[in-house]
Amino acid sequence: METTAALERMAERGDARAHFNLGYRLAYGRSRPRPTDWPAVAAHWQAAATAGHARAQFHLGVCCQYGEGVPQDMAEAIRWWEKAAAGGHEVAAYNLAFSYHEGDGVEQNDGMMLHWLAEAVKMGDPDAQRDLGVCYHEGRGVTVDDAKAIYWYKKATAGGDTKAMYNLGLCYAAGDGVATSPRWAQFWFGKAAAKGHRKAQAKLNH
Repeated sequence: METTAALERMAERGDARAHFNLGYRLAYGRSRPRPTDWPAVAAHWQAAATAGHARAQFHLGVCCQYGEGVPQDMAEAIRWWEKAAAGGHEVAAYNLAFSYHEGDGVEQNDGMMLHWLAEAVKMGDPDAQRDLGVCYHEGRGVTVDDAKAIYWYKKATAGGDTKAMYNLGLCYAAGDGVATSPRWAQFWFGKAAAKGHRKAQAKLNH
């Protein structure tokens, strides 16, 4: 692991990875200052993000979202997440989908929500897989298709998503997209409950 001094020398030469790592250490490292020097963190991530570093672009977007070290500005957060998503950052793509769903920083748009969910799904994000299942289950921006909902819920469970496990339990309990099966409903509620999902735990206790 590179020392902070070494990273600082590299950053002085314009190394984007060094800038990102310095910002990350200042924000989350064991020896980070108390309180966190967010302006310094954001400055490092700004330098890395401007040079095209996708993780820095994502984290700088989060700084803009919450006003940490930079003015709070959701439109600016969206701009950085778009750059990060174009660079393959799956959580940035998911955040964009959520923003278009909520109309946060952008005009609410189901088409754009689905576009960014699809991009996050391509990158393997379990949250996006689950939410795409919800879209098919509830008809959010698409025609209701319970079979597709089941497909994406199962994809998300493979990534450990507890909400998708719970949703599968509900589907088996109600017969949505699958044959009604109390046994399989209990199986999926049990998987979710074992990971701390409270609603699933309540289902098991009934």
